[in-house]
Parts: sequence; structure tokens; C-alpha cells
Amino acid sequence: MDLSAPGLDNQMLRFEPIDVRHRDYIFDSEIEKSVWKWMPALQGGTSLKNYFDAIIAMQKCGQSATFVLFRQDDNAFAGVTGFTDINKIHRRVRNALAWHPPEMATMDLYQAGQLAMIERAHDWRAKRLEWQVNPENDFMTSMVATLQPTREATFRNFERTADGVWVDKVVFAFTRTEMTEAIVRLKRDLFAT
Repeated sequence: MDLSAPGLDNQMLRFEPIDVRHRDYIFDSEIEKSVWKWMPALQGGTSLKNYFDAIIAMQKCGQSATFVLFRQDDNAFAGVTGFTDINKIHRRVRNALAWHPPEMATMDLYQAGQLAMIERAHDWRAKRLEWQVNPENDFMTSMVATLQPTREATFRNFERTADGVWVDKVVFAFTRTEMTEAIVRLKRDLFAT
């Protein structure tokens, strides 16, 4: 299975593998404010165009699997999420991107997106699914914590953000067994009738 394959939908969200046709959704959103503060610096300069082009290029060569999100109930653009550091040999992957428009950034929407990503990693037969979170990003730290992964480490001075600040990263992860448990728990909590 390809991590970026279509068909990654649930009751709350529709996932479309990112493509150039999603450019206006990205460029017309408020995502750029988050890029500079939380995203790592990229070779080639810091511009939203550079980030978008890099994501498309990485998607095409299988280095990442990024999705544009739409709400099921009204088809509204609901954000972006994606995997990087895809390692087929060791069956590990990092959930490196999760952004929702500020007016939609709720725990339920975040968890619905992450549930689908955890399911995709599990279906891909991942042995490890990881998050690396800037400890200064209180919102993302609290959202990841709702998934109940294991906090494993702090990488000090790990990377430079797009605005030039060196940051630490806190590593959270699920093993395969923990992914299975999280899927059951999140489905129950989000979609129980």
C-alpha cells in the first residue's frame, strides 16, 4: 500500500492526496502564519511557494504523503496533514504535519484527522509512528497528548525553523500494538452513536 493513496476518509473528513490543484486552498488559507513559526527551514528559501513546491516534489518521489482535508458535512477546506521520513525497510513513519484553519482547530477535528493517519500507518504495516513537536507549540503538544502516545525523548537544538530560530523537539510515538489500541479508542470516542 502507498501511504499517499486516495480513499483515506472517515465520517468527519475527506482526504485528498495533495496536488497542484490544491494550490489555491493552501495559498488562500492562514497556514502561512504557522509555517514560519513552527515549520523547519527548507533549502531554497522560506516562502509559501517553496514549501508548497517542496511538498509536491516530495509527494511525487514517495518521500512524503500529504493530504488536503475537507469536512464531510459541507466540503469546506479543513486543513492539511501528512507523513514524512517514510522508511519502508524499517516500517516507520513520522506524522509531521497537521494544520487546521483556526476557526476549525478543535480537538474532535484534529483527532478525526489523526485517527485516519494512524489507520493508514497501521494498514501500511508500520511498526512505529512518530510525532516530533516543538515544546513551545502548546496547542500541538496538547493535541498530540489527546492521542495518548508515549513520550520518548527531547531532541535539543534539533532544527532551525523557517523564521531562523533553533528549537528543541519532543518525540512521541506509537508502536504497532499501540496504534491498534489508539484506533479502537479514538473510533469509540469520536464516532460512537
